[in-house]
Amino acid sequence: MITVTVFNKHEEIVGVQLEGHAEYGRRGRDIVCSAVSILYINLVNSLENFTNDEKELNGSKKINFQNVILKNMPSKEAELLFQSFMLGITTIEQEYGKKYIIILNQEV
Repeated sequence: MITVTVFNKHEEIVGVQLEGHAEYGRRGRDIVCSAVSILYINLVNSLENFTNDEKELNGSKKINFQNVILKNMPSKEAELLFQSFMLGITTIEQEYGKKYIIILNQEV
């Protein structure tokens, strides 16, 4: 299962963490993992290209872990990008179920 942890500060998203593997299909053919991965990659690339928000990225392919955390409160552009990411992630969770992906919120 993929666990998506959404980090909130004063009701605004300041980061996300992905951990695990959906196990929906074979590695390399898992459409749930593929969908989540592209949403995450697009989020990171969009934060880099369309905002000036400082962020911290880290992760490990070995343990299926990725995260992006903003160093400050999000700009309006970053806030919109996080909301777009959440729209995609929640749609995947609704479509495929909590057996493959679960979204958690954590106040920081």
